[in-house]
Amino acid sequence: MKKIILLLSLTITSVTFAQTRYWTSYNFSIEPQNQAAVYKLLNDYFTANPTSDEVSAYLYENHFKDSGNNYSHSLIWAGSLDGMGAQYMPKQDKDWELLLTKLTQLIDEFHSATMGNTVVNIGENKPIQRYFYLDVEDPQSYLAAFNKYQKYRPKDRQVLLGGFSAGRSPDGETHWIIIGFDDMKSAMDPGAYRRNNAQVQKAWDEYGKNRGKSNLVRNGLRIMLGSW
Repeated sequence: MKKIILLLSLTITSVTFAQTRYWTSYNFSIEPQNQAAVYKLLNDYFTANPTSDEVSAYLYENHFKDSGNNYSHSLIWAGSLDGMGAQYMPKQDKDWELLLTKLTQLIDEFHSATMGNTVVNIGENKPIQRYFYLDVEDPQSYLAAFNKYQKYRPKDRQVLLGGFSAGRSPDGETHWIIIGFDDMKSAMDPGAYRRNNAQVQKAWDEYGKNRGKSNLVRNGLRIMLGSW
């Protein structure tokens, strides 16, 4: 069983609105001088032991974050329900056990682990991703309004929406959104495309009215370092 003793956020390849995917996230902190070594260990392992067609693994740097969310990196598994179930089946894997031993020698602190699903998954994976944790009162209304608005988003954006099923913090987040960008400029001003477009701004305002009550619990920005 691939027991990650590393301790996210969240995510995940491009599919469609309807196909639910599942993920697990392990969040941890490592010193800057050890980051390259951690990446190399993971890359070497997955090069020799590729993930299945139904599951992917991702390494992210948690770049901009608040003091309660201040781990440095996340290792995330994401895939179909069957694929994720198979991923966690007990099995003999000496290479994996050796990898875990080496990683624990480089990790300073295990922060948290979370699990959940992805119900909206649009676009290709982007290297720079803004994430938002939300406390949503009416998930069905939120999902309907969210889906309706997506036709107005720029085609080069990655858009993900899902929920937490385990590992929620005391802050009470129920859902998360990820918006992916090709570069930092776009991530710094994500609403620029609405500014001079009255139709899109109107749709954005309607989205805000129709999604029901929700509170922003936390937000940040992460950078993808590797995907396998």
